[in-house]
Amino acid sequence: MKLKLTLLILGASLPFAAAHAQDPAAADKARDAFMKVDTNSDGALDLAEWKAAGRRERGFTMIDANKDGKVTPEELRAAMAKYGK
Repeated sequence: MKLKLTLLILGASLPFAAAHAQDPAAADKARDAFMKVDTNSDGALDLAEWKAAGRRERGFTMIDANKDGKVTPEELRAAMAKYGK
């Protein structure tokens, strides 16, 4: 349940998420929320940023599909599709 909630919260923060595609204001809000968590502005979340946002390492490990130590918007969208809905 917590993983689904995490995915929904972070998924809502994804720029250009499909759910927000028809609502420019929601897309802007999502992009702003993601950028707020992405404190080093590299376009991905590292484990430190993930934890600083109050998330558990287990969720990060599950979502980091290519195991490169970063969670990208694409990986978050894939995890939402797999676990969040």
